[in-house]
Amino acid sequence: MTIKPAVAAILLLAAFINAAAQDATPNCVTNHNAPPANSYYWPPDSHVRVFFMRGMFTTEQREMLFAAMNTWTEAAAEAGAGVKFSYAGETDELSQCDPCLTITRRDVNKQDRKHYAFFNPLKQDRNGLLLSAWIDFDFATTKPQALLGYMAHELGHGMGLWDCKTCKKNKTIMNAFPGINSDNGLTEPSACDKEVVRNVYQLHRRVESNPTGQKVLRND
Repeated sequence: MTIKPAVAAILLLAAFINAAAQDATPNCVTNHNAPPANSYYWPPDSHVRVFFMRGMFTTEQREMLFAAMNTWTEAAAEAGAGVKFSYAGETDELSQCDPCLTITRRDVNKQDRKHYAFFNPLKQDRNGLLLSAWIDFDFATTKPQALLGYMAHELGHGMGLWDCKTCKKNKTIMNAFPGINSDNGLTEPSACDKEVVRNVYQLHRRVESNPTGQKVLRND
């Protein structure tokens, strides 16, 4: 199988990020208390408009979604990513504006017994950066505290974090969830989550500022 240079660069980038997570902060160890890096994430300093599918969430549930968005906006600023999340209203279909995120529901667990929610890239640029995406929550995830945890976890995927099934409990927001209506012990990114995000975006900015690296990433 032939891997395009742009894809190879992204995979190499993720490998460097995982190594950096261990080198930059000795207490953060990938797959132990820090999640692996994802291959996609929102562009640095982007303002992501977040839409809720019409009629899918109660007032209390919406407040939890807002809380997770605010938490990640603050964490992104702290980590140097500069990504902001803001509510843009209700919608009747997946929003494809750039950059936009749609929050909706479906029978996730009935269709995939191993999952309760999904983060789905909808559009990406030629280098793999997210342009639009949507999050599916299960209809059965109704408890506000659980929804807060799930929202924080799924937003983490868009910040460059992957699931960490082997991480110790309560060490990362990217831990697995014990049930469809339970959080995973955290409702916001941990210090090591933010460290991985910092490494993702620092390396991205370094590559962007290097003309040679920029050519490699943009070579089809």
